[in-house]
Amino acid sequence: MTPRSRPRDAGLTLIELVVAMAVFALVAIMGVQALTGSLRSRDRLVALDAESAELGLALSLLRADLGAMVPMLFYPPDGPPRGALDLGPRGREIGLSLAGQPVLPPMGGLGLHRAIWRHDPVARTLSRQIWPVLSPAEPGGAAPEVVVLNGVTGLTLRSHWQTVGWVPGARADGIGVVPDAPGPADSDGATATVPSRYSSTLPQAVELTLDTLRHGRIVVMESLK
Repeated sequence: MTPRSRPRDAGLTLIELVVAMAVFALVAIMGVQALTGSLRSRDRLVALDAESAELGLALSLLRADLGAMVPMLFYPPDGPPRGALDLGPRGREIGLSLAGQPVLPPMGGLGLHRAIWRHDPVARTLSRQIWPVLSPAEPGGAAPEVVVLNGVTGLTLRSHWQTVGWVPGARADGIGVVPDAPGPADSDGATATVPSRYSSTLPQAVELTLDTLRHGRIVVMESLK
């Protein structure tokens, strides 16, 4: 009888080792792709949250300013009086005379003040600037301009008047403002000018349209009366 042969030691062949390494590599690649996709989704959600917060802040400020408008003229230190609702010559700047808003730092005691909204078509931004009074004595009295919304490609304004309906801009033909009225002489004999800041140019409603890159066209409408 031939002696029984001893069994060979169990092990992996070269082909089995290559197949195992390929499987491990495939699993690793799938894991990395899944992790990368999760990170990209997180970054996208964070970016969307920031964009939504920026848009929400801008619309809240716009609605608050439109709702706080008062029929009072604004007297810039370097130009003629402006209406309570005023649209710049190129349609890129909107001035609003405001009252009744809470005190905002760093300027304390905000009562009657002026908000200037500006659209920069080159930078595609919408910014807001505040004059703390309606009759500033110096050109440098305005607060710094703050960008509140990015990606803005267009800004249009319409106003609604009782006699003519909706018109482009902030003025209707035949509706003017109350002129300044001189006041009495003071104790020194000099004539003190007390301007009549009340204006009859506030429309019944305004419609502000923003064209944006991320959010499309946004229409903000506010009733003033």
